[in-house]
Amino acid sequence: MKFVTAKIACFELGITKVTLEYWEQQGMIKTICDRNNVKRYDLDSLASEHNNKRLAQIPAVLDLYRPNWVTPKEARERLGVSKNTLLNWEAAGKITTMRDASNHRLYDLNSVYLD
Repeated sequence: MKFVTAKIACFELGITKVTLEYWEQQGMIKTICDRNNVKRYDLDSLASEHNNKRLAQIPAVLDLYRPNWVTPKEARERLGVSKNTLLNWEAAGKITTMRDASNHRLYDLNSVYLD
């Protein structure tokens, strides 16, 4: 078992403190309090099969580290940018793209990187 503080747990898991607290309320992650009454989180408790099934059911829009692939039109609407801006972002590497089986572009909204 590896018990860490909330800050370290959030950093290692790539989640917010709110998500960590929600997982604690749902019983998905075990906690203990040390002698200074500081909560410590057991990162190994997330690895159970039961939790993996629950984590897989989280909608992609709530999980910022899971790809959220959308069409170019939907990406433009949701990001509020023009077609040229989206293509410029793709060329600059500010948004991740892929091609589907029909060779159509798909954009990952969760990968947008702005300076």
